[in-house]
Amino acid sequence: MPLLRPALPYLVSALLWALLTGIANLVWGPALAPSPLAISRALASLLFSGELLRELWLTVYRGLAGVLLANVAGALLGLAAGLAPFVLKVTAPLVAGLQSCPPIVWIALVLVWAGVGDFVPVATVFAATFPFVFSNVAQGTLGLSPRLLAMGRLYNVPRLRVLRRFVLPGILPYYLAGLSTVLATGWKAAAVAEFLGSPDGAGARIYWSYSRLNMEELNAWALALIVLGLSLEAFLITPLRKKAASLASRGRA
Repeated sequence: MPLLRPALPYLVSALLWALLTGIANLVWGPALAPSPLAISRALASLLFSGELLRELWLTVYRGLAGVLLANVAGALLGLAAGLAPFVLKVTAPLVAGLQSCPPIVWIALVLVWAGVGDFVPVATVFAATFPFVFSNVAQGTLGLSPRLLAMGRLYNVPRLRVLRRFVLPGILPYYLAGLSTVLATGWKAAAVAEFLGSPDGAGARIYWSYSRLNMEELNAWALALIVLGLSLEAFLITPLRKKAASLASRGRA
């Protein structure tokens, strides 16, 4: 029984999904609301054909590529802005504007500039996640003790050593907190961008299922994306958030 306890919330959610899907099937009929069995059969067909894993991998790959670019640019620029508060003050409105801008704007612009393809979801994920990394790293850098930085300069401690031994450990909790948000956002932004501006990927498959009114396949792809999101949340995002909270509490202590 203790082994089943972590899986219990997921089992309850699966039963609720099956119940609600079954009710919808009875109310609207199989043409608009397929039964849980029909959706499961469609999902199994996609899995055994290899299409499911191939398209999900494209979505994850594009999301990770955008997240990686956002992390590199956001960490470097956030570190520089945190060490120079004037730069942070000047760039704050621009970063806030990027953060509040809906992904549909970037999708439309990139579609005009580059057409359909990998670049659309990667650029959309970058634009959607860069502000989180930049802001968190900049705030973490601002929170460093200026006395320790001054002491490092006084005793001529090499800058690389100061960066490795003091600056990076100090901003790590902020960075991990931002990274967990970025990972939670990135794959969803990639799927939305694929729906509107890519010929393949899970988001594009949802679009083609919708355009053909293939409701079984549409629900199967939606279920696959939900399972992907839950897996990322359970095995990657939640551990990162716990690690960030642990490091932050240790730093306060």
